[in-house]
Amino acid sequence: MTVLLESRDLNKRFVLGKQNEQHVLKDVDLQIEEGEFVAVMGPSGSGKSTLLYNISGMDRMTSGSVVLDDQELSELSEEALSDIRLTDMGFVFQHIHLLNNLSILDNVILPAYLARNGNRAKINQRAAELMEKVGIADLAENDVTQASGGQLQRVGICRALINEPCIVFGDEPTGALNSKAAGEIMDLLADINRSGTTILLVTHN
Repeated sequence: MTVLLESRDLNKRFVLGKQNEQHVLKDVDLQIEEGEFVAVMGPSGSGKSTLLYNISGMDRMTSGSVVLDDQELSELSEEALSDIRLTDMGFVFQHIHLLNNLSILDNVILPAYLARNGNRAKINQRAAELMEKVGIADLAENDVTQASGGQLQRVGICRALINEPCIVFGDEPTGALNSKAAGEIMDLLADINRSGTTILLVTHN
């Protein structure tokens, strides 16, 4: 199989005062192949989210290398990294960040409009198909406040997939859900992975 994402000697240090330095990631080597579903597990505070943020370019590593689809992320400008996160990566977080002044459908399609990923009809059709697949098609015109936590997490999954990313990152995506909703979200992620999307999930569970 083809390696999609790789980190080499990845280090991340945080300075917590004049002489207090915390070395959170130490020489991390990681390879994720196309189509894999990788889970990084560990207790709270063990560096899981820090790993995700550094290999996805949301945070700058202290040293080392991260390569996504033959692109060295450490060498890219903030603007270039932002473009890659928009078009090549999808993100699903524990606490979903949606725009309250937009409908659920508009929250899903916004990244595709920003990326100019096709015409409006094509984008809206893909959004409709994604929302139908995850069971929230009937919520398209609802406000964000008119949905449950599990439903909003499904909105986040649709938004993460709207630009057809090569990899989806999940940061404790079921951490704020009850056990039934959490199981449903994990089943959805497994289905997405079976359709060919690479997934990296960090979780304490």
